[in-house]
Amino acid sequence: MTTPRTLDKILLDRLNAHPRKRVPFDDLAAAAYTSNPALLTAPERRQFLADALAVLRDTGALKLPVTRKLWDHTALPPLPQWAERIDPPRPAVSRLPTRSWVAALSFLDGLRLSPHDHHLFTRLNGFLLADGASSELVPLRDRAFELFGDEKHLDGIHDSKWVLGGFLSIKDHLRAYLTPEPLNIIELGAAPWLLIVENTAAFDNLRRILRNWPHPNEVGWLAFGDGDRIASSITTLPDRLAETGRTLTEILYYGDLDYDGLHCVILASQRSVSIGLPPLTPADGLYAALLKCAHRKTAVVTPEAAHTVSAWLPSPLANEAIGILTNGTVVRQEALLLTALRQVLTPINGNLRQQLATVAADAGTPYN
Repeated sequence: MTTPRTLDKILLDRLNAHPRKRVPFDDLAAAAYTSNPALLTAPERRQFLADALAVLRDTGALKLPVTRKLWDHTALPPLPQWAERIDPPRPAVSRLPTRSWVAALSFLDGLRLSPHDHHLFTRLNGFLLADGASSELVPLRDRAFELFGDEKHLDGIHDSKWVLGGFLSIKDHLRAYLTPEPLNIIELGAAPWLLIVENTAAFDNLRRILRNWPHPNEVGWLAFGDGDRIASSITTLPDRLAETGRTLTEILYYGDLDYDGLHCVILASQRSVSIGLPPLTPADGLYAALLKCAHRKTAVVTPEAAHTVSAWLPSPLANEAIGILTNGTVVRQEALLLTALRQVLTPINGNLRQQLATVAADAGTPYN
């Protein structure tokens, strides 16, 4: 068994692998959560991340913003918006040879490239010379393996200065596309709604209840959101709908009542709308039940930040959520036990959809 890496080592590996020296903090946090999923729900996760960054700063591996406005103060301890890698001095090397770039890479003419970028564009130049511009679109990791022998070599390229600046196109130059982890969906019934649940225990509890619901026509789809990954996995839903031929008029969401969970679902809702899907609607019937459960202590959220993320919830739930966050508490889905959830969702209470969410969503045009 391999020895678990420390958090500072995980962050340093992501820093070193990133194509840019200045790396968004969210990118570093995502690497930490991927390596250790339990960190996502740890009350001390901000402190762990702050401590790991401090270790890397003190050892000269990175530098952090100096200006206060470049730090996130919505909870304690504050966390930076970015970290900048400090590369060790390089030995003197001869200047890389000037080469002739294909027309699609003519923006490189006359530019002095870093060794990393020179390697990238040299391989890409050869690919395009070999008529790669007409190649079939493939997943980005497939293309990375083809060109560099390492499927992760191009991870993060979508955040590079070349792509963000509009010079390099993943589709047109690399003939590739991103492949986010698919949304894990179970089709329980024919109703045209989808309920996304953030955590595994709550997902399993709802699956047990809904698959035995006595009125199958009231049940729709159930999906596992997997924490902050919902913001990317929601983009895979159109393909699933196209493959099944199903119609979807509403997407409900039920997650933890904490700052990170609410912030993430707002982003996921924006992305859902941007690809032609309905926005994510709060399953307020479940949130109302969750608010009656035991709270846990955590870092205090500023009133401004609490108002921003709680605005996604309907009143009066939003006001209650603001009070929870500003008092330094959260409510996890696991606090609503299976036995209590069965009392919330029961056929004797009427239509299932109305029990899940009493606030009617503006579903708009059905999506299929």
